[in-house]
Amino acid sequence: MALNKHTRTSKGTFRKERSDSSMENLIREYPVLGNLHKNIKTLGGAEKSLKVNSLSKVLEKARKIK
Repeated sequence: MALNKHTRTSKGTFRKERSDSSMENLIREYPVLGNLHKNIKTLGGAEKSLKVNSLSKVLEKARKIK
């Protein structure tokens, strides 16, 4: 899921994730993001630290972290 695409949330609403989206809010929708380091405050920060450019790639990498 690229940042410029709208997707449905688990509640069925459409949502567009931005790089300034708070990790605290994103973890509610995507619990796997809780595997990332707690100092990461935004989606953009997660992308930068993981060297990726989309939420879907951040989610892939977060799933590999245990």
